[in-house]
Amino acid sequence: MILTAESICILLGMLPLVVGYLQSNLPLAAMGAFAVGLLWLLSRRVFRAWIASIGLFIFVCASGVGAWLGLSPILMAISVLGSLSAWDLAGFFRRLGRAAPEDDLIQLGKKHLVQLGIFMGVSMILALLGLLIRVNIPFWWVFLLVLVTVLGIMKLENRIQRGG
Repeated sequence: MILTAESICILLGMLPLVVGYLQSNLPLAAMGAFAVGLLWLLSRRVFRAWIASIGLFIFVCASGVGAWLGLSPILMAISVLGSLSAWDLAGFFRRLGRAAPEDDLIQLGKKHLVQLGIFMGVSMILALLGLLIRVNIPFWWVFLLVLVTVLGIMKLENRIQRGG
């Protein structure tokens, strides 16, 4: 179940990049994104510990470059969310290997997928709102908002990992 969801998320990270770069007449970049996604899909069994981090880094960088080149921001946001979700699921699958024998792995997996789905849905709604609503905010306020958000996410992640 987790491996299937991870595969779908890798495709969600790869396909928007391929489509976006092809629409902008950049076939080499599209083939590069396709190659990275295919390698990520095929090599995650062997190099699970680090392949997801490399795939996430490459896809996020490719999405950033795509946004900078004027590619569809929706496609780039979907790619970032898909690759971030695949990275998360790879880490979760790795942690499941250390679970106690009496743990209900199927229930843990379902709970994690529900939480990830909520995160992806809220993130996509916020990305769409960010594209539709234009607000002029001074740089320092944006910087402070991002800093507080990152610290809040880190604290939330620590709390979730501790189990409460």
